[in-house]
Amino acid sequence: MKLDGQVAIIVGGARGIGAAIAHKFSAEGATIALVDLEKMKPQLDGVAQAITRNSGKAIAIAADCTDDRQVNAMVNETVRCWGKIDILVNSAGFRGPLVPVHEITEKEWDDVLTINLKLVFLCCRAVLKVMMQQKSGSIVTICGTAGREGMALRGSLCAAKWGLVGLTQTIAKEAGLYGIRANVICPGGMDEPDLREMYAERAKGLGMEFSQLEKQIMELTPLRKYAKHEEVANAALFLASSDSSHTTGESLNVSGGRLMS
Repeated sequence: MKLDGQVAIIVGGARGIGAAIAHKFSAEGATIALVDLEKMKPQLDGVAQAITRNSGKAIAIAADCTDDRQVNAMVNETVRCWGKIDILVNSAGFRGPLVPVHEITEKEWDDVLTINLKLVFLCCRAVLKVMMQQKSGSIVTICGTAGREGMALRGSLCAAKWGLVGLTQTIAKEAGLYGIRANVICPGGMDEPDLREMYAERAKGLGMEFSQLEKQIMELTPLRKYAKHEEVANAALFLASSDSSHTTGESLNVSGGRLMS
């Protein structure tokens, strides 16, 4: 198994990509600390229970990771339970407003950068202190195509996601001497209802029908399909495991060919 004996924190683990990564990592032998908001606790517990039923090990921790004190408490609890942290996966996110830049409110801007960038910074900062003592570790952050190209009506999200790429590359350069790697995954559109809801809202803002926007996006995607959670989880497994032992500071596209650099 690729992650046998390793401990992974998965922030945003209650649903979607985070939950898929949790199941994938557990199947590969990792012990999982699932983290999400208090309001997501029922779903978080459900993921932990499913892992346990499949003979895995998992704990569920409710924490608001935009709060430094709660992040430190979550990290301390993981170390108390399992003795170390080998992997951090940052999978929490918030899409924010779908409006032109000149219509974004200051609060909307702050909310998007807090959840998509500050949260990741706080989690990385806390976990790095543990990993540096261990002289090993892997950090995997879910970014998205918004971290690789500008997009109309996605100004605040693009700013935050581009920030994730810069933060990740900086961590890779600073922490490499400690045997720590840091990478991001940039999935294309996910095959889920939330994406279609967002596309419908974005299409309205662009003055077109949902079908027109979807057709336009599919035409820019050589594989002509959305990404599945399992496909992103497979990429996360590659970056978290020793299969990518000489890979750091990279952005791995899982976009069906929409991004090719």
